[in-house]
Amino acid sequence: MSEVSEIKITSQHSTHEHESPVPSSSAASPARAGQDQRPNIQDFTQYEDIAQVESHLTGLSTDLVLKSLNVFVNKYPELAILHLPSFAKKHQSQDTKEIKTLLAALLAITRSHPLLITFPWESSLLPKERYAEYARDRLSKSSFEAPRLEVAQALLIMTVYEWGTREFHRAWIYCGIATRIMQALNSSRIAPYPLDSTPNQRESVSFAIENRTTWACFILDRMVSSGTYNPPMLPWSEMEKLKVFRPLSAVEFAFGPDLVSQMNGIENNLSTPQREQTALFDITQSFEVLVSGFDIWAQVMTFIYNDGRRAPGMCAPQNCPWASESPWSKTRHHLQTWRANQHHRLYYPDNSVLAHTTLGYGESFTYLNLLYYICTLMLHREYFPFMPTGLSAPRGPIDPPTLEAESPEGWWEASAFELFSAAENIACLLHDASECGAEIISPFVGFCAFSAAYMNLYVSRFPQMNLGRSQNAERNLNYCLAYLENFRQVWKLADSWLATIKNASLLYQRATANRSRYQGKSRFDFDVLHQSIHEFRVVDRSDQHLQEIEGAEREVEREVVPVPTPATNAGTDSLDLDMPLNNLLTEVSTYAHEQGMWSHWWGSLDDINLSIFPEQDTSVPKEP
Repeated sequence: MSEVSEIKITSQHSTHEHESPVPSSSAASPARAGQDQRPNIQDFTQYEDIAQVESHLTGLSTDLVLKSLNVFVNKYPELAILHLPSFAKKHQSQDTKEIKTLLAALLAITRSHPLLITFPWESSLLPKERYAEYARDRLSKSSFEAPRLEVAQALLIMTVYEWGTREFHRAWIYCGIATRIMQALNSSRIAPYPLDSTPNQRESVSFAIENRTTWACFILDRMVSSGTYNPPMLPWSEMEKLKVFRPLSAVEFAFGPDLVSQMNGIENNLSTPQREQTALFDITQSFEVLVSGFDIWAQVMTFIYNDGRRAPGMCAPQNCPWASESPWSKTRHHLQTWRANQHHRLYYPDNSVLAHTTLGYGESFTYLNLLYYICTLMLHREYFPFMPTGLSAPRGPIDPPTLEAESPEGWWEASAFELFSAAENIACLLHDASECGAEIISPFVGFCAFSAAYMNLYVSRFPQMNLGRSQNAERNLNYCLAYLENFRQVWKLADSWLATIKNASLLYQRATANRSRYQGKSRFDFDVLHQSIHEFRVVDRSDQHLQEIEGAEREVEREVVPVPTPATNAGTDSLDLDMPLNNLLTEVSTYAHEQGMWSHWWGSLDDINLSIFPEQDTSVPKEP
């Protein structure tokens, strides 16, 4: 295997090198006579810090705010909820506590973005955690007051922030509160006798902002519920009940829609989830494309997390993936219909990221194509063996439960082509976006990079699973690792993904170096590692991964007669766990079977984490 991109870790804390140090706060508190209980110095310090951040937010210039806002708008297409002219006007004239909270959330999520830290005025900003703490403090109060649009928007932004910092439960709760606020605001518009005194008349732009924010709740509801077994709060039927109009285009959002047409329901009703299209979607409608795409993404993840093919009855002939009425086939049909409703200029790789970047839509183009290819990857991967045999051609599951019907001729070859092409396209999208300044550093895109990295690793070790058609698998793996290296400088979420990739790489290297030792092994022998490759809400299970691999090695040792091997020179042959990841993978390939048992060369889990990955605060698819 050729060398993969070196991944360096420069800090073990969530505060990155480019962020300004946190100013020290005086925690001194005078003693109060007549009281036995001492004052809570920690609470006083926190209050003082909140006051400092509020003063800092008040003093920020409109110029700096707009520059930060522009980074946010471009780099988070799923959160296209902030209207720049309206926000700037409110920041200059009103400067309410809700606006300050929203600004703090915005700065928390953009503070460490690679694009922002290249600007000279970046040094005047505080570390992102101080903005986040301020936003959390204010949201703990305003979330339970009368519903306000700015509060819902701040909650949505903090949802993505908390997910990136692995505060998954808090992210889920924030998304839920934001959804309830927008439900309340929408209900007050349509209720004949509203309980709140919210005015019924809205300006065109206000309508557009509420529309976008409500649909952003829909997107994030599906994003944070995926792979968690948590039910979504906003089914499509609920959007119909609230009489939410279709997501607005970029032009409608910028200038406000024609409210007469909106209120008359011209081409805007949601009477059916798959309403008939009168024209293909173009790039200015990318937010609407994302809305319907994430609804399909939720279907894909629900299928997988409900055990996929392992669910009762799913291997029956009528539920095999090539059967037109099977759940897999229906989901794939929805995905292909969604794709067919897009203008051909939205298709990658037929069209380039750079071309759309010149129009100001590079990130949106990248995001919607990533969404399509990750859905494709997840669907097809469900049926491929986790541990192929040495001479396997593309084929379905080899471990129970197996499919109860024979596949049509050429099915698995065509499925493999779609699977590994999706992995390649994700890798190339990430690389191209980085090359032309359209890189997106968000949790969902990080998951796309992780999933593509794993599949490119897989096919580089088992090239016969795509009939040798993945000639650039190692290069594509490098692309994904390079992205994740940048990603981990912003979000802690990457650490566990990279650990999973590393452990999978070690397993596949050992399996391909001596195929007889792993003959008959399947995902049941590596169940935790298999689970980890699906996780968007990722948990670091490195110790369990290593126990599974070591257990498999011990089982093999018990089955064979040990053959004495020459003693190795520890001074020259031992593995250096402080070396870069690419060198480590090469060394493992060389030494894996000279060192005997796994524990002889791998070391303790603590060593691994500290030295390499330190913790940081329906029809048959047709081959083209």
